[in-house]
Amino acid sequence: MKFCLVVASKKGGAGKSTLTQIIAQVLANDGQKVTILDADPNKPQFRWREGKSKLNIKVIGDVSEQNIVKMIDDVQEGFVIVDLEGVGSRLVARAIARADLVMVPIQASGLDAHEAGNTIALITEEEELLRRKIPYKLMLTRTSAMIPSKIERQMVTELTGMGLSLMEAQLNERAAFKSVFVEKLSLYELSENVSGLQKAIQNAETVVKEIFA
Repeated sequence: MKFCLVVASKKGGAGKSTLTQIIAQVLANDGQKVTILDADPNKPQFRWREGKSKLNIKVIGDVSEQNIVKMIDDVQEGFVIVDLEGVGSRLVARAIARADLVMVPIQASGLDAHEAGNTIALITEEEELLRRKIPYKLMLTRTSAMIPSKIERQMVTELTGMGLSLMEAQLNERAAFKSVFVEKLSLYELSENVSGLQKAIQNAETVVKEIFA
């Protein structure tokens, strides 16, 4: 059995790569087979895999518009997670067309909300073309781990008021999530000296639990 999860946003810096890595790590730590297709031109996932993490996460970096569909289809079992570039390209559209679920990460800003709307419009276009529903979930990223800011509360109110599928769980701004890429290790392999590590792990696992609820 295979599940294809696509992480998409037409805006760079929304947290796609961090969300991709966190989902992959929680699933792999739970014993799941995980493959990441790194379609981001900066190749953050591919560079992470060059580190010493022992988690069973396979990363494929040679992803293009021409081969993205084949690469997704070639994964026979487990979870395939696609980390996309921050534009609305044909590559992005093809990945979305193969998705069992699209995650749309957004920061608490008006610009991110606008771009999230564009990403949802792209999902809708693919639904019309394929004549099938493509489930998606919006999730706020880089939010305060303490008290939500005024703009974060406003974003939640506005997005839910629009009837959009917004997750209750949020991926907070945490030092451990940055350390994952610096150290090229998983959350479960970082030193306990990393600030707030256990809370970061709890945050990550809560997010993944809701994604697949």
